[in-house]
Amino acid sequence: MKNQSLFSKYRSVVASFNDVKDRKDLLLKDFGEERIYYAPFDYVNPKARLFIVGITPGEVQMNNMLAEAARLIHQGLSDDEVLRRCKAVGSFSGPMRKNLVELMDEAGIAEFLDIETTAQLFSDKQDLVNLTSCIRYPTFAVKTGKEANFNAEIKQGTKLFDFAAPLTLEELNKAPNAVLLPLGPKVQHYLEKAVKGTNFENRLLPELPHPSGANAERIAYFLGRKT
Repeated sequence: MKNQSLFSKYRSVVASFNDVKDRKDLLLKDFGEERIYYAPFDYVNPKARLFIVGITPGEVQMNNMLAEAARLIHQGLSDDEVLRRCKAVGSFSGPMRKNLVELMDEAGIAEFLDIETTAQLFSDKQDLVNLTSCIRYPTFAVKTGKEANFNAEIKQGTKLFDFAAPLTLEELNKAPNAVLLPLGPKVQHYLEKAVKGTNFENRLLPELPHPSGANAERIAYFLGRKT
């Protein structure tokens, strides 16, 4: 399924979005131990110099993305405009965004992009970045019938990898001059496998700690707040 047709398929569900807990009508794939849901993370910035890559959007990001997309649909915007404008609102949203900006500024990403701070990548410098994930659409681990945010290795040869990798390469090919910034070792390992043998193999930057609040100790160490 092409991204535009995916958005078209789920547009009415997105337009009536109310509660992220009630997401059964957005189910894309059910692999038993993982479930993937649709949220409009489809837009790819072809001018991007930097891809910031997480594992997958979590429930907070899914909620923020769907709420913003619904708001834009009700404003009467075109599908293309909805997809473009909601991307920066939903991607890496919530408390992790502050951590992400601090990590990238500490690592010199702002200097690399010739901007004052990487916070601008979410405001007036969105043209420089593409915000994405290994698994483009919100993915949840299923245990005893309950769903939790997915945070595991994406192993080659699994249905999850086979779903994710073609989308990753499709996205990268739309912005051939970008470098890739993985957030955390699991993302690094996935990208090493997904881009192996492609032109992006030499565009993979060293990983940053994942900006999740659950990773607070490693973030503090990276930022020099902890020995």
